[in-house]
Order: sequence, then structure tokens, then C-alpha cells
Amino acid sequence: MMFLAFSVSALLFVLILMVFYNNAKVADTKRKRLDSIKKRNKNDLDDEFEKPFFQRVILPIYQSLIKKVSSLFPKNSGVKNKKTETNLRLAGIQLAVNEYNAIRLVIFGVFFIGAIILTLFTRWNILNELLFIFVSMLSGIIFPVLFLKLKINKRQGAISNELPDIMDILCVTMEAGLGFDSALVKIGERLSGVLVTELNIVHSEINFGKPRKDALKSLADRNSVEELKTFVGSIIQAEQLGIPINQVLKAQSEELRIKRRQRAEEKAMKAPVKMMIPLVFFVLPVLFIVLLGPTILQLVKQFG
Repeated sequence: MMFLAFSVSALLFVLILMVFYNNAKVADTKRKRLDSIKKRNKNDLDDEFEKPFFQRVILPIYQSLIKKVSSLFPKNSGVKNKKTETNLRLAGIQLAVNEYNAIRLVIFGVFFIGAIILTLFTRWNILNELLFIFVSMLSGIIFPVLFLKLKINKRQGAISNELPDIMDILCVTMEAGLGFDSALVKIGERLSGVLVTELNIVHSEINFGKPRKDALKSLADRNSVEELKTFVGSIIQAEQLGIPINQVLKAQSEELRIKRRQRAEEKAMKAPVKMMIPLVFFVLPVLFIVLLGPTILQLVKQFG
């Protein structure tokens, strides 16, 4: 009797399993997919909220504003645009001319609107308020241009300072038996900096099939540094004449170090002259007031 009941129960279980297996499998698959989607969306949402407020809100609004404003500028290739494009390339800023002009316009608007808002909370007369607004507008025009020039000077100075050390490493690696391309790879692996990034671009262009001569000329044209142009010209000339490149690099690195030391000495000689301006206008008047002030007050008190 118990065996019969067990057999009937097993048969019912198998029948129920056969009937509802496919539906249960589909439902279980849907549930797993929904759980995975919910979990993925939750992780993305958590990662999004972990970012700073500037990256989540301010930066997207700023980028969309720049994109809309840049579309208003004409995409012509005038002399001024070519000069701006050259300056952006020399500064290492990966922006189009239209985007740069849009950023200038936005900065000008921020300075102008900020000046108007500040004048609403001040009690100046109308002339001082107009003067403040005019100075703010002028600052909004000058600031992007000045920033670009400072960026160019900083980048070119970094290239000039890094060049002698990189030439020494190139010379050592080539004397060890590596070729020029392999030496560029070793420099990219062990060093970092502006010039190292540019040499990595040169190596990538050579790997993509561009002749070494053209890749080095592109390097000199992108940066417009006299020492770098001399370095590129020496390598190209050494290859054409069959001269060992390591000897050229060794001689040129010594010359560049001499020039760098001369520039440092020149800056050191100019320092006392530059210090005269704050000394005369800020330090000496205060010193005279502290030393001669009590004496002048006593003289005024006695003979006044």
C-alpha cells in the first residue's frame, strides 16, 4: 500500500514537472535578466553619484554650451584662424578654432555678467561702475589670449629642458645596440613629459608607415622650438650622410646643456633688475615711513 502511494506521488511529480518545466524555465530566465539589469543600473547610478558635482552637472552644461556656441562661428580658413590653430597646436590644446572662439565668448560673457551683478551690490557712482564693467570686459578679452601664450611658453620651455636628457638616453641606448625606433620605445617606457609624448607620436607615425624623415619634420613643425628643429635636422642629415647618430646626439646634447646653463645665468643676471620695481614702489616707501615717520611727527609738533 505504501509502495503504491509512493509510486502515485512520484508519477504526479513527474507529470507536474513535465507540464510546468518550460514555463518555469522561461520565468526564471526573465527574473535573472531583470535582476541583472536592476543591478547594472544600480551600479551605474551609484558610480554616477560618486562623481563630483562639477563633473556631474557643471561640466556637461559647459560642454553643451560650448558646442552650441561654436556652431555659430563660420568654419572658414582665414589667416587669423590659421594663426589661432597654430597657437593651439603649440600649446598642446586639442581644440578646434571654433571651440576656442566659443570658449573666449563664454569667458567674456561670464566676466561681463559678473561685473554687472557686482555693481548691483555696490554703492559706487556711475563712473566707477562703468569703469569697473569696462575693465572686466577687457579682462575677459585678454585672459584667454594671455593664458594661451603662457601655455605655449611653458610647453616650449619644458621641451627645451627635457631635450638634453632625452638625447643622452637616446645616445646610450643606441650605443648599447638598439636602433633609433627601439630607442624611442625605451624612452616612452621609462620617461614621461611633453617631449616624450611627442616622441611617442613620432614612433606611432613610423609604425603606421610614415617615413622617419617626414615624421621627424612633423615633430619639429608641431612644436616650433629651435633646439628641437636643430635636433631633427641633425638626425636627418646624419642618416643622409651615413654618420653614426649617437655621435651627433652626444655633441648636440653637450651644446644644449651649455645653452641651458647660459639661459639660467642670464635669468640670474636679470633678477636684481626685476627686483628693483617692487623694492622701489613697495618696500622703500614703507621703510621710510617706519624710520622717518616718528621724526617728522615730532618736527611737526615742535615747529607746527
